[in-house]
Amino acid sequence: MKENKNRDLAERILEEIGGEKNVSTSTHCATRLRLVLKKEDDEMVQSVKKLPGVIDVVQKGGQFQIVIGNTVDKVYNEFSELTGGEEKKEATEDTKKGNIFSRIIATMSAVFAPFVYVLAAAGTIQGALIILSQIWPSIVETGTYQVFDVVSWSPFTFLPIFIAVTASKHFKTNTYTAIFANAALVVPGFSELAQRAGAGEAISFFGMPLSETIYTSTVIPAILLVWLLSYLERILERILPEAVTRLFTPLFSILIAVPLTIIVIGPLSAAGANIVAAGYTALAVSFPALAGIIIGGAWQLFVLLGVHWGITPVILANHEQFGMDTFQVYQTIAVISQVGAALAVFLKTKKKEVRSVSLSAAITGLFGITEPAIYGVNLRFKKPFIIGIITGAVASLVTSFFNSFSFVYTGLPGPLTIINTYSADHPSSFWGVLTGTVIALVLPIVLVQIFGYGDDAVEEATDVPSSTTETDVVGNN
Repeated sequence: MKENKNRDLAERILEEIGGEKNVSTSTHCATRLRLVLKKEDDEMVQSVKKLPGVIDVVQKGGQFQIVIGNTVDKVYNEFSELTGGEEKKEATEDTKKGNIFSRIIATMSAVFAPFVYVLAAAGTIQGALIILSQIWPSIVETGTYQVFDVVSWSPFTFLPIFIAVTASKHFKTNTYTAIFANAALVVPGFSELAQRAGAGEAISFFGMPLSETIYTSTVIPAILLVWLLSYLERILERILPEAVTRLFTPLFSILIAVPLTIIVIGPLSAAGANIVAAGYTALAVSFPALAGIIIGGAWQLFVLLGVHWGITPVILANHEQFGMDTFQVYQTIAVISQVGAALAVFLKTKKKEVRSVSLSAAITGLFGITEPAIYGVNLRFKKPFIIGIITGAVASLVTSFFNSFSFVYTGLPGPLTIINTYSADHPSSFWGVLTGTVIALVLPIVLVQIFGYGDDAVEEATDVPSSTTETDVVGNN
């Protein structure tokens, strides 16, 4: 019988964390198994860290996050089967660990991580179309180009429906009701009504003027709508007769939640997200150098803490409101800086196992995935991680002088997505990011050659199992 390494790892994890009874909820993102445990301690953390196939353990946002790699979905499926399945897990007070900020970050992670690769795929198509339009300008007039352009925008246009699926699982409510509710906000007919209201036409909804808010590509209204549905569903299931609850629970949920969202929640939350995005944009416009230094230098620290998903609504709001964003420009430089640090170690070291790990991590980083570089190399030796942070700040500072923007949302910002910063109307944008990319790759190599990578200060690095060489998405997603 073929060995099932994913099953074995799931069983070992479950054993080390105290069994099924200690698990309140379980989910996963791109490379982390995210658990809410009833009890956890340092001994548990250390024992799980030592398991073959586990890169690290991060305790953040009330979650016990086990960094596994790109096989995390397979391990999660086995883990879920062992614990009775995610749907059978009840939401308890244990799922509400941490302060409000930690819970918001945990929600963002649960919502975006499962489909970030879909957004990345769409961004890749858009990047390819940009390249084709420069090589062959007349292609933009062809039906083939126009069809693929529409295809590439589809996940962003219907983003609230993707959110309905993942948020309903996070908030433990009916997925199909959530899809119904969010689909009502992005159906073309409603968007047309909102546009007419924005143009000055008097459209009344429950005696009040219909808001001009359009919900395609929005994030916060969609999440809050599903959160509201989760409470309504529980209340209605308690008070409705059992004979009619299957029909009337989704019916009344929709009739209450959707109007509340259209009248109150949607306009306020969309405005709030736009204000935050505008605030960041004001900083980036008024003090671009400061924005570059802060984000280019500190971004990987947010990834390290697992709280990088919290910025996603701001980035999406920037794209929706302005058609461009600078945050992902500096994210890209930060990612490349850590890749450069791992590559620097590969070029400096004479140890075979370190060369193997660092080269694998650097290659994976080309696709915007930096945790192999962070956990497998840079943090192990400490000095490369610090060099990566310094380089990210310096390279982003230089990039900020070129007034660079990202014109297409990128789920996994990295070396392969810098083409998304190109625009015929802003030619300096691409050259700024390209310059920053060169600095982010070359400067760590120079610094590591001069100062070393710290191999004399730590124990010899051990190889990272092949199943863990591709790890968590940079928030970037």
